Amino acid sequence: MRRSAVLAFLTLFFWTGSHSLISAPNARSLELVTAAGYLPNVPFLIVVDAVDGAGRPERHDWNLFASLTVDSPGVTLSTNLVFLRNGRGSVLVTVSGNGDFTLRAEIGDLKAQRRIQDRSAESVSRVGGTLSGSETTWDGIVMVTNDVTVPQGHTLTIAANSLVLFEGVASGTTANDLVVRGSVRSMGTREQPIALTCADSTLRWGQIRHTNAEPSVYHNTIITRAGRGRTEGHTGTTPVIRPYNSKLTFERCYLTDFAEQGVGTPGKIGQASGSDLTFVDCLFQRARMGPEIAGTALACTNTWILDMTGPDDADGIYLHDQAAGQQVTLSGCVLAAGGDDGIDTLGAVITVEKCIVREWNSVAEDAKGISAFNGATHVRDSLIVDCTVGISAKANASSSVLVTVNNSTLHGNLTNVLAQYKSNAPGPEVDYRITNSILWASPVSVQSDFAETNFTIRYSTISQPWAGEGNLESDPRFVDASAHDFRLQPYSPAIDSGAPQSPADADGTPADRGAFTFAPPAPVLVAPAVPLAEPFQFELLAYTNRSYVIEASADLVGWSLLKTVFQSAETNLVTDSSAMSAIPRFFRARLAP
Repeated sequence: MRRSAVLAFLTLFFWTGSHSLISAPNARSLELVTAAGYLPNVPFLIVVDAVDGAGRPERHDWNLFASLTVDSPGVTLSTNLVFLRNGRGSVLVTVSGNGDFTLRAEIGDLKAQRRIQDRSAESVSRVGGTLSGSETTWDGIVMVTNDVTVPQGHTLTIAANSLVLFEGVASGTTANDLVVRGSVRSMGTREQPIALTCADSTLRWGQIRHTNAEPSVYHNTIITRAGRGRTEGHTGTTPVIRPYNSKLTFERCYLTDFAEQGVGTPGKIGQASGSDLTFVDCLFQRARMGPEIAGTALACTNTWILDMTGPDDADGIYLHDQAAGQQVTLSGCVLAAGGDDGIDTLGAVITVEKCIVREWNSVAEDAKGISAFNGATHVRDSLIVDCTVGISAKANASSSVLVTVNNSTLHGNLTNVLAQYKSNAPGPEVDYRITNSILWASPVSVQSDFAETNFTIRYSTISQPWAGEGNLESDPRFVDASAHDFRLQPYSPAIDSGAPQSPADADGTPADRGAFTFAPPAPVLVAPAVPLAEPFQFELLAYTNRSYVIEASADLVGWSLLKTVFQSAETNLVTDSSAMSAIPRFFRARLAP
């Protein structure tokens, strides 16, 4: 934005350097992620992202529906709607008819399109058994007719735009698997992802097992309609990704539709033991539960975990204790809408940062956003909303649990934080340490089945009286809680009121409370309507208690520091004594770093 001043040659600029966990609306757009081609009546995944100006899913968009259309009268989709949560969603369709077509997605004035090729005329390679030699490449359309084994010392490369079809079964625990003891390099690209699915949209294939395998990578890979195989773990269902003593990396991968919604069978996302897992920019959706891991390192970043359903233990992710030296971190993830707990732990030491955990609200399952059983759970810069319990902590009689919550917002849960008694966890060794957080709009914000001494809460905003240094019971003044916008309005009592010993916010001001660092309105420069005189003066209109950098230029190319000013009032007079000797003269202001 640019403002012209009283003098024609004076042009005033502004920008801000602040940001928050959920960014303000900006240059939004839609992106479509699909395979580049299809076969009629074969499962075809469509992912829609509503993204910000940096190309990241716009997490400020709480719920959206995208409509799908095609431009060919001879082609129809089995459904034409995609539900997005926090900027991302998917739907598995079948395409009826034939011929190339353009797929279009639309949300209001946001539109995206992608040309999809009919691959019916392509030849099909049929594979099965143990791969021979040291290298194999799959390219084009590949039909898996029975189990495929990648032996030790062998590398299976799957080329971009490959469509790998597994012959499926209707029931049981035996189906075609990919068994890996060597390594897999699934090398899809953004424009030409790889798809692994069932050849028949009514059937399912098995699983991918990495057993004492060499490191494998999956890039831009879509994996759907699996889950008929050996049942294991918490839910007694089939893990589609099953690493044992192996290292796997998934980047921009989409693992969906392993269970029938409402029934919760047959498949879950995965189960790992003794392994090392990395998920970056992935989507897990419509499965019995998310990954279940034990003795495994996990780095899960910017990954959406959605729609886990079933009669019991339909968790977003289930984390057992890890081995010495292993770390478990979820960063920038969205976990939404499942039958039980968003994050369930059993003895694990985990970090949850910059995550959104929402709508784990089955009363029948006593669902929690985060359920911490023994171990330690560290939550920071995160938002937990609309769950039966936001965070529940419990420990058995011979152990203990530590939960730290920093700079987080819990809102609209029936209970925000709970120290819980359970038959298998009767001990009172529950230790909550909560700082710089907001616990609001819940019938019970803080509850203990033991004693209030389980909680140390400081410099937090709580919707019930709670003793503790710096605690407030005043409205935090969210921008629009009814629309799930939990950023802070200007002059909220949660701004700059965190613990004095906390690190300063990015703009150098005292720490705010809650998940979102306050981003003040953009500063504005205004030239006063006074006769031209030296020294030249103009006004800075800006949010108070912040420092602002004022810069000057003669050509809009080279900028030099004029001064840094502290805004003690909403209007501040700025003087430039050299303005009259340097004409033209331009000015701009920004929040100081």
